[in-house]
Amino acid sequence: MSTSLIFNPKVEKSSKDILVVGVGNRLLGDEGMGLYIIDTLLQYQIPDYVDVINCGCDLLNLISYPNKPQKLIIVDTIRAGGKPGETYKFNYNQLETPAVKMSSAHQIHAIDALRLLRELYPNLADCEVVVIGIEPKTIKLNAGLSKWVNKSITGAVRLVLGELS
Repeated sequence: MSTSLIFNPKVEKSSKDILVVGVGNRLLGDEGMGLYIIDTLLQYQIPDYVDVINCGCDLLNLISYPNKPQKLIIVDTIRAGGKPGETYKFNYNQLETPAVKMSSAHQIHAIDALRLLRELYPNLADCEVVVIGIEPKTIKLNAGLSKWVNKSITGAVRLVLGELS
């Protein structure tokens, strides 16, 4: 198990079946939710076949990930029109449908970055993709999560842990 904001090229290549990636910015309130979930996951005993990574604000950092996972789990703030604190789980195919309207506070939308990575980066081209997120209350300059999102962290962590088995 490893955690890093930007990948260390000296990390030894190994076979990891599942990659869990947290995306977000802690300085923008609820936008940091993905990183809080990564912090919580790292308190659990994670199986050896799982890598848990803090990707910061840019999912494109995965371009330097050395392994070829069978499953990629992305945890991020998702605006999908629900109530603050509502938890979502989508697979990659659901992200392709126009019925799922999401927005992002990242430089490039996380879904667009994921599509780009899958097209250009062979290690992520054919892996199963699951996106787990929480509807934010506010995304503005503010350290810490809103009470709505904070209450939903445990449920989102359970969803991630369920995907590991």
